[in-house]
Amino acid sequence: MKSSTIKAWCCLVLMLCLLQGCGALLHSEQEERMRQEAEFAPFQQKNSIEGYREFIRSFPENMFIPIARGAIEDLEYAPCEQKDTIEGYREFIRDFPANRNRSRADGRIEQLVFKRVEDTDTIAAYRDFIRKNPRSNYTLLAQQRLQELEFEALDKICREQYGFDLLLYRLNAGRLQKELEATSAAAGLADFTLFASIDTDGSRKCFRTFLIYGEAMARLDTGNKKSFAPFFDSVIAKLLVYLDQKCSAKKALDGFCFTIASSAGRFHGDAAVLFTCYFPAESVHQFAREALRPGELLAGATVSSPVKKGGAQP
Repeated sequence: MKSSTIKAWCCLVLMLCLLQGCGALLHSEQEERMRQEAEFAPFQQKNSIEGYREFIRSFPENMFIPIARGAIEDLEYAPCEQKDTIEGYREFIRDFPANRNRSRADGRIEQLVFKRVEDTDTIAAYRDFIRKNPRSNYTLLAQQRLQELEFEALDKICREQYGFDLLLYRLNAGRLQKELEATSAAAGLADFTLFASIDTDGSRKCFRTFLIYGEAMARLDTGNKKSFAPFFDSVIAKLLVYLDQKCSAKKALDGFCFTIASSAGRFHGDAAVLFTCYFPAESVHQFAREALRPGELLAGATVSSPVKKGGAQP
């Protein structure tokens, strides 16, 4: 018989031996698993904290120990989950700080706390929630609802004291945004949220409009006054004409102010100011009557940006 044939037969015999050995090992592992499953089964059926602890003491080497420990933690969590109260979840966290369900308890506390705020649905409640929970999963929702409630409250003041419909002002700004979105050169200027306030500085009273953009606008070069011009040309000049026409008691105001700001959540409460500009009411009136050109109105306005660290205010 040739040597190559002999080598081939030897290899085949060796492979058969290895397969038999692997098969025997696999069979042995299956038997061991079944044995350990049999040890665990009565305690799993009982499904109690005491039972699982007894299993861990009695069979410390059993492969199902991690499952038993997880079951204990779930059973510790179950009572407070059934109660489903803020106080119950807080008690659970205090008593079982290392339990794997702690994050679930924390999340449910957040949900229930915010649900209370939603049920109350007042400016004070949302402000308090934001103050106490600045990084909650529900902070953005709270900010959005707070901003809407504050806007509605200001609308009532504007109607009663200035004969001005703030909600219609926002609607008009929305129409302007759609016009800008259709113009590629000004589309980025359309992406703002409008807020407003009545500001009193000493004896001077002005109507302030906030144009709150997203975080991307925070990279704007506010040290260059030319960066402000597109906002004036595309947005502010048009809104000033509307304000002059629709604010029947504008004589009670000394001027109109616009704040260009940036905020990740489009919330006035945490917005970073980019530009602030003040226009005297009489100048705005002259501009609305076309007695002043846009450049003349802007030249008479007070435009400023925040002082940056290490630099002077422009």
